[in-house]
Amino acid sequence: MAEFDHLSVVGYTESKAFKSMHSVIRGAPPARDRISHGQRLLQQLSIMSQQAEELAQYRDALQLPQQGMAIALEISPKGFLDYKQLEWRRDGIEVLNVTEGTDADLVVLFVPDGAIGALEKRIAEYLQEDTKRGDPKNAALVNVIQSIRRAAFVELWTDSAPLPAAQTHQWFQLWLRQLPEGPAATYAHFVGSAQRFEIHVEEGFVRFPGRVVVAAYASRAAVEQAIELLDCLAEIRSVAPTADFFLSNLTPAEQADWVGNLRARTTYSQGDDLSYVTLLDTGVNHGHPLIAPALDGVDMHAVHPTWSHVDQQGHGTQMAGLILHGNLVDPLASTLAYAVGHRLESVKLLPDAGQTPVHLYGWVTQLAAERVEQPHADRRRVFAMMSTSIGQTTGTPSEWSATVDHLAFGAVEEDKESNEAQSTPRLFVLSAGNVAWPQWTGYPNVNITTSIENPAQAWNALTVGACTFLDGFDNAKYASFKAIAPVGALAPASSTSLMWRPQWPYKPDVVAEGGNGCLDGGVHVIVGPEAIRLLTTSHNMTTALLTEAGDTSAATAEVSRLCATIATRYPGYWPETVRALVVHGARYTRTMRASLPIVPLMQHKINLLRQYGFGAIDWTSSLDSFARRPTLVLQEKIKPYRLEKGDIKLNHINLHAFPWPAAELQSLGETAVALRVTLSYFVEPNPGQRGWQSRFRYQSHGLRFAVKGATESVDRFNQRINKIDRLNAAIGADVESMSDPDSAGWFLGTRLRSRGSIHSDVWMGTAAQLAEKSQIAVYPVGGWWKDWKGAGLHSKSVRYALIVTLDVLQDLQVDLYTPIQTQIGIPVEVLVPEQS
Repeated sequence: MAEFDHLSVVGYTESKAFKSMHSVIRGAPPARDRISHGQRLLQQLSIMSQQAEELAQYRDALQLPQQGMAIALEISPKGFLDYKQLEWRRDGIEVLNVTEGTDADLVVLFVPDGAIGALEKRIAEYLQEDTKRGDPKNAALVNVIQSIRRAAFVELWTDSAPLPAAQTHQWFQLWLRQLPEGPAATYAHFVGSAQRFEIHVEEGFVRFPGRVVVAAYASRAAVEQAIELLDCLAEIRSVAPTADFFLSNLTPAEQADWVGNLRARTTYSQGDDLSYVTLLDTGVNHGHPLIAPALDGVDMHAVHPTWSHVDQQGHGTQMAGLILHGNLVDPLASTLAYAVGHRLESVKLLPDAGQTPVHLYGWVTQLAAERVEQPHADRRRVFAMMSTSIGQTTGTPSEWSATVDHLAFGAVEEDKESNEAQSTPRLFVLSAGNVAWPQWTGYPNVNITTSIENPAQAWNALTVGACTFLDGFDNAKYASFKAIAPVGALAPASSTSLMWRPQWPYKPDVVAEGGNGCLDGGVHVIVGPEAIRLLTTSHNMTTALLTEAGDTSAATAEVSRLCATIATRYPGYWPETVRALVVHGARYTRTMRASLPIVPLMQHKINLLRQYGFGAIDWTSSLDSFARRPTLVLQEKIKPYRLEKGDIKLNHINLHAFPWPAAELQSLGETAVALRVTLSYFVEPNPGQRGWQSRFRYQSHGLRFAVKGATESVDRFNQRINKIDRLNAAIGADVESMSDPDSAGWFLGTRLRSRGSIHSDVWMGTAAQLAEKSQIAVYPVGGWWKDWKGAGLHSKSVRYALIVTLDVLQDLQVDLYTPIQTQIGIPVEVLVPEQS
């Protein structure tokens, strides 16, 4: 699927006078037609019963044991079923794996011989029996089962890597159901059976609850045949190179050879027109061969002019490598040409001996910004800071966090008469702070009670927590080790904002790879081994060129790298826009979503947001548009307040009539689609303690977005969100009852998405509905600029970025991108075949 640039939208905004009166009513989960739905599922089970009989005969002929088969349930809509409810131990039915899709989840179950009747029984009860309330029995389960089919290789493939070719041999991770006889017997049973399918199983296994994981070398075709005849496979994953090869298996001289090979394949972009990451850390050792081409000596600074610029502690050089290259495992293992499109600046924040007092951290941060901006004020840069002060926060602003907010907002300091409130906005990417590694034995409860550290509560900053997708290591070498965090979950080091006061923003904003840890013998914490950490550059090059890193610092480096890549590809995007695209592209993993019950309440979603923010970053979603998933980017200004008869009032609402591919969407009819909207702006902070009691008064202003309902006229949409339109229409007393008719389709809804200075949500529905939802409004709410007339800031304009993505959730050949591109006047490239 070809990728395209995002579409920048200009000139589709109407500004109108505004008075606020907004309400939202949440809808109920969708229902099914009881008879047709139940009969269709029974018919599918009947087909599988016949397949089970044929499979039993086949196994008898080959003298293989008879135990059962794997079936796949497509669950739609998402989020209404706790998959633990499908563990029917009395019937021997268990969940093998859950794969999160965009519009539906796929749950794979192991069903013993003869146990298909357990599913048939529940569906028959759904058709024939009612509860005391008059609802169909088992409706909470049956209504969310879209379809039932027999599971094959693709349903058991839970890896993010592409499906392997059928005849290509490679290493797989095979996750086996643990037999009642125990893990050793499970391993021995599989090894004995695998030989007849030409599957080579490596010695050793690792045990998890209910699972035994082995490494096997085979072709996909061989594994598919094993799935057909064996009943022990629960998941299949790929095996990728890990950091332990480069750190444990290579001598320093061999490391130098690998690094030299990568250096020879790498092109480093040059010039001040590129985007820069400004690393505020312990300095950087400029001489490293993977860093030097992207960091000029004149771009190395220190807060204090007498300090050395070099890194004696190691942390800054580690972060520099990750900012430029990410986890070095894949670049080193590759043989392809490689390009680094952004550059690096370094400011040493701390002296080599001693510490800067905590109460001066905001000042130090401001000095650091001045050091790089004085010689190069016009550079496009992202500030990356991994330093935090030890100690938990409650979300309340501090001197440090408010300084970050102030620097990010970029207030106009000199020209008080200017109508613009912002002159030099900046993007800061901050580490959320870590749980100390000796406390990892308490995972995940210790992460819930360990609060994000100062200054990561800054509203305008992109605060980064850590998740992990690394859990594989040499089981023979580390037989007593067990990974602490499961794949797709919070990393052991990541702190959260679950203990914060409810009025403060959700933090972190996003999470990224921070590595994992292990428990040795279930007791002793091991930070590693290397295979589940990130590979990066070492500051002590006389000893080794490579080292490991992790935790929220490494995650922050990765998000900074993504920000710089966005800024390089889209040089006209504001810092607010870059931040919006990172959040806009983030997604929750299936492990993260597993924390939600069948019908998540508001508190469940708050818990999700305060652990993971808006999810794990996704480079493709943040960077690329596609034919069936175009992203529209709007950068606009608004004047939120006005002075009227001595009082400061809400001023304008901006109505955006986006260039919408209505005809193409209407032609798709009932096809499932999603609309993702993200609004990003920076606030000017007011950290005085009297303002902390109100979520509005810390912020200078607040903005919100609203989207037209599919069944609303444009006039009714305006009346729903703007009291002036309602009064002008003279609707009557029932005006207060107006609500978004599509509110049930939004994941968060207006109440949950309205904290902080970045708001993101996703609506799911049909293409026909989405065709009617092209109008999006941005309007102001209160802030200290409105409350404090004496500040004289009521006439100032502020900036915001609005990101909108239309996503066709089914794999169809449809083009929504080109119609939008044509409407906004971007030339469509026509490829003319060469004449022979």
